[in-house]
Amino acid sequence: MSVQPLIDSRIAKLLGVPVGSPVMRRFRVTGPESEPPFQINISWIHPRGVADAPEVAVQAPGPGDWLYRLEQAGHWPISWMEIHRARMPTKDEAGLLEIPISLPVLEIVRQGISGRDGQPIEVTEYVVASDRVETVHVLHRDESAQSPWPDDSALGE
Repeated sequence: MSVQPLIDSRIAKLLGVPVGSPVMRRFRVTGPESEPPFQINISWIHPRGVADAPEVAVQAPGPGDWLYRLEQAGHWPISWMEIHRARMPTKDEAGLLEIPISLPVLEIVRQGISGRDGQPIEVTEYVVASDRVETVHVLHRDESAQSPWPDDSALGE
């Protein structure tokens, strides 16, 4: 963990800070001990989150402890939105994941919104080798969906 200037304009916009702002950055490469690394996680914590919960700068024994600390400091409940895309890895990412640069990765960018003020409190980017990931999505109908379907005459043919 360290405070670094946030130079990625996409991440800065999602976090709600100007490009170049000093932001707490958490960096981890994780995976089972007997296998190549599974993913790279980079989290940026909004400066007000660090001010509210300075302990987010400490490496805790369990995963996600820093999110608990943010919620405990008044940002309960954090809600999330994710953006998924496939792309080619950078040279550094390929090296960390022990994959060829020709193997695509799945990038998941998660934006955490504070329950206190409705503003971004954290953004986390996950980079996962495409041969190590599967996604499952459960879709739900909107409450406005009609059952049964209206007959054709109601649709204004």
